[in-house]
Amino acid sequence: MQFELDRGSREPLYRQLAGSLQQRIRSGALPARTRLPTVRQLAQQLGVTRLTVHSAYAELQSVGWVEATVGRGTFVAERIEQLIAPPEAEFGREVTPGGMLSDILRMTQLPGLAALARADPAPEHYPLRNWQRACELALASGGPGLMNYTTAQGDLTLRSTLAEVVRERGVTAGPDELLVTAGVTNGLSLLTALLAPPGSTVLVEQPTYLGMLNILAARGVRAVGVPIDDDGLIIEALEDLLRVERPAFLYCMPTFQNPSGVCLTPARRASLLELATRRALTIVEDDIYGRLAYEGAPPHALKADDHSGQVIYLSSFSKSLMPGLRMGYVVAAPSMIKQLTLLRQAQDVCSPLLIQRALSVFIEQGWWHTHLRRMLPRYRERRDALLRAMERQFPMGVTWSRPRGGFSSWVSLPPGVPVTELYVSAIGRGVAFTPGQVFCAGAEDVPHMRLCFSVEPPERLADATVTLGALLRERGGSRSLPTPAIGEYVPVV
Repeated sequence: MQFELDRGSREPLYRQLAGSLQQRIRSGALPARTRLPTVRQLAQQLGVTRLTVHSAYAELQSVGWVEATVGRGTFVAERIEQLIAPPEAEFGREVTPGGMLSDILRMTQLPGLAALARADPAPEHYPLRNWQRACELALASGGPGLMNYTTAQGDLTLRSTLAEVVRERGVTAGPDELLVTAGVTNGLSLLTALLAPPGSTVLVEQPTYLGMLNILAARGVRAVGVPIDDDGLIIEALEDLLRVERPAFLYCMPTFQNPSGVCLTPARRASLLELATRRALTIVEDDIYGRLAYEGAPPHALKADDHSGQVIYLSSFSKSLMPGLRMGYVVAAPSMIKQLTLLRQAQDVCSPLLIQRALSVFIEQGWWHTHLRRMLPRYRERRDALLRAMERQFPMGVTWSRPRGGFSSWVSLPPGVPVTELYVSAIGRGVAFTPGQVFCAGAEDVPHMRLCFSVEPPERLADATVTLGALLRERGGSRSLPTPAIGEYVPVV
């Protein structure tokens, strides 16, 4: 069994091996119940460590491609036919925020797919060793008590630590003004349940986080889009809407907005806060990408300049650390925190105490800040690789944002490009992106797609962009989409 591993690539060897095995299984070269070489045999054959082979097998096993039995070995899964059906048949059936979230989560089960749809941290760089140490230190000090319930508001130790964390973003809050949540999405769901009864209206940026649109739709709340441009939310458009709408709140991402990557300018931040105070408008600020700045220090949170209490602040560790922790938080007035705590208690009682205490240790030991310093140059490199590849490969008439932070670029396509068809075809060729329509509360003026650069190494981003460029020329609709000459094309900012 021969495999070609590129030792000069930034993609980890175990992921290269897992992808190669998956391709052989998908092609039928390795049919169901085929016994794979032992870890030792394959490691010797490839000249890699046993850990490399074990990690590749473990990744394939975690998503159902192989099965391992102690004493017998590792085999291609018996029901592999369910996975090797044409993947595009399983995607794009429901191009809505909820349907797309399901698609994105399902993509994690396809290790060979170039994941430009996922705005996630790079799994190969998870700080697992320090996280294990944090768990051990937490258990050593907390003992069996860490396996008990805790308050729905969250562990006091973690909330005290988080008070220091938000201070770095310019936000002053005490532990009584913090609620621990299962990520930002949980916090948004709680706030929507508290502030926006069914039939009410919530203003959102256009485009915006598709998870928020999914929450609003599920709760019967009407979403109305406020347009953005290169300077963020357009305040004049918001003021016009406030003359005809009575929203429960405005949801926005002032720093490295998802999906566009733009930041609200200082002048617009001041205007937004003045307008919110004058019109008694509640603002829900999602700052999940606020620390992921690639060109200098990020601006402070909008909440940092809120002197009238109009801004509710949310963030999490899903982008800056590991999404599987499901650790986020809300900063609000103590009276609102009490109401949100009662809602959280009714939903799932509390977040796991062990994870909360371990996260507190991880931050207090300085490991979170060290991880951020290590990852920001890597994400900047991946962003730059994607931007360079789009300049080389995308046809004329396609433009995109150049984000100074966050995980994604917002790509504008010429009229007539069938984005849903393009989405399904790209998955069939091993590349995933997100259609722009699922980020919009209203109709798009032009078609878009979101491309994320955080998960894949530069080489994979370049290869994926070649595929997307070819598809754009094949499916360019009524317009001709020639390839530009290098250096003649300047993307929109």
